[in-house]
Amino acid sequence: MQEQARGPLALGDDVIRAETGRDSESWYIMLDAGGARQLSHGQIVELLAGVYGLEDRWAGIMAVRYEAARAIDRAVAVPADLVAAMLFKSAARVRFEQLPQAEQRSLIFWLDEASDGSERRARIGELIERLQQERGG
Repeated sequence: MQEQARGPLALGDDVIRAETGRDSESWYIMLDAGGARQLSHGQIVELLAGVYGLEDRWAGIMAVRYEAARAIDRAVAVPADLVAAMLFKSAARVRFEQLPQAEQRSLIFWLDEASDGSERRARIGELIERLQQERGG
């Protein structure tokens, strides 16, 4: 899925710097110094928003990127609507389960950014289609 990445992992560092005032590595160093490796995803988001003043959206983005950069592998809670959509799409489900957890988390973040239910359903459909097309690769 690298060539069609979505969500926080697809953002370039130029965008991160423009939106947050720092590049990704600077955020990672600050998070390391703050003990973020031992924190849950939600606690990392709270640290970024509460201590470092990032808007919630950017705190979530940087938390996902940090966990991916530091290879922090935690279980991913897959939303019920995505589980239901993949129920009879076994190729998509298997491919999704094979993705690194950081990429799963990034895709779920992308789904969660949908502006309404209609857009979310469309994004889920697009994701499932992409996953099914990639089953051989």
